[in-house]
Amino acid sequence: MQMTPMDIRGKTFVKRVRGYQPSEVDRFLQEAAEGFETVYRENFELKETVERLETELAHYKTLESMLQQSLVLAQQTAAEVKEAAGREAELIIREAEAASKRRLSQMEEKWTEIQAEIQGLLRRRELVRTQLKSFLEAQLALAFSFEGDKVSSEEDKVSS
Repeated sequence: MQMTPMDIRGKTFVKRVRGYQPSEVDRFLQEAAEGFETVYRENFELKETVERLETELAHYKTLESMLQQSLVLAQQTAAEVKEAAGREAELIIREAEAASKRRLSQMEEKWTEIQAEIQGLLRRRELVRTQLKSFLEAQLALAFSFEGDKVSSEEDKVSS
């Protein structure tokens, strides 16, 4: 049975002969009621405090759970972003290597073309030089033949 300060104050006792002195019993009951009232009030306040603290604790536990979930989500997101960045970097590197190989291949083809063109020009230069030499030798021979004709014709004129 739960007792309140009012129960203590309102309690009456059966009077008997040679019993307790009523004023002492009343004073004791008054003091007991006041003490019990203080304890009862403190108990009520403590229950309210416990209830408030339990509510706050539940709030903080919920907040902690949400923060934990956010942290896990952030870690997962960071891992996914890192993985995606790694894949993208690998793709960029592969594309750059492929482009570099294509460019190198094009440069090698161009180098081969330039070398072939240089060889062709060298052959052509040699051909032109040979043709020019032959032409000049023919012209020189022709010039000598004209001179030989001129000398003979002058000899013919002198002898006649």
